[in-house]
Amino acid sequence: MIPLVHAELLALRTTRAPWALAAGAILLTAVLAVTPVIRAGQAGNASIGTAGALLAVLGATGRGSVAALLLGVLTVTTEFRHETVTATFLRTPHRRDVLIAKTAAATLIAAAVAVAGLAMVLAVGVPTGAVQPAMLNPDVLLHEAGLLLAYPLYAALGVGLGALIIYQPAAVVLPMAWVMFAEDLLLHLVPNAVTPWSLGGVTAALANSGDFARVLPIAVGGAALLGYALLLLILGGRRLLRRDIT
Repeated sequence: MIPLVHAELLALRTTRAPWALAAGAILLTAVLAVTPVIRAGQAGNASIGTAGALLAVLGATGRGSVAALLLGVLTVTTEFRHETVTATFLRTPHRRDVLIAKTAAATLIAAAVAVAGLAMVLAVGVPTGAVQPAMLNPDVLLHEAGLLLAYPLYAALGVGLGALIIYQPAAVVLPMAWVMFAEDLLLHLVPNAVTPWSLGGVTAALANSGDFARVLPIAVGGAALLGYALLLLILGGRRLLRRDIT
């Protein structure tokens, strides 16, 4: 299994898309971290040295998790798009092992991107005074840890989606549309009790965030997000096992 993971990591390191996604996530994090610093104390924005400014800067870390989701999708669908999947399965006939290796590689890369995003946030927040060590209480640390943990979990979600959908354009567009638009629209049509169990709801719970009116406990949110990832991986794995590869 370890050689398979190394092979998948090598494949991700030697293709452009993962680097572009990582760079885009880090750049977006930097922009979102700088914005509250520039606007601090203006037009009702929190001033430097307040909890509001601290959370606004640290919260920039979480936005890159969508890139981790796409990374997971591309880890699988690129094989089908470039027709390398036949060679991959001939080399490793046990398709479940290939999927596990892809999941491990995607989550490791996503975790590295999360750490890089955190470093970018601290590089912005510490010198400007927006992030001060004295203000980092347990609740803030739990919030940031949840934002970081969402990266590998979203990457696993992406691998499951990629294996389930396979067709790359659809596999990229559908989760992006869901995260950015569709889920919010759908939540207006369902009972409020469903909202905390949505993707956004469980992510907010994991990050100890009050973005939703009713938030699940941190452990429940994390377990639910992990459960969603495992469910998609199981469904995607079943599809891969049954798919005719020629």
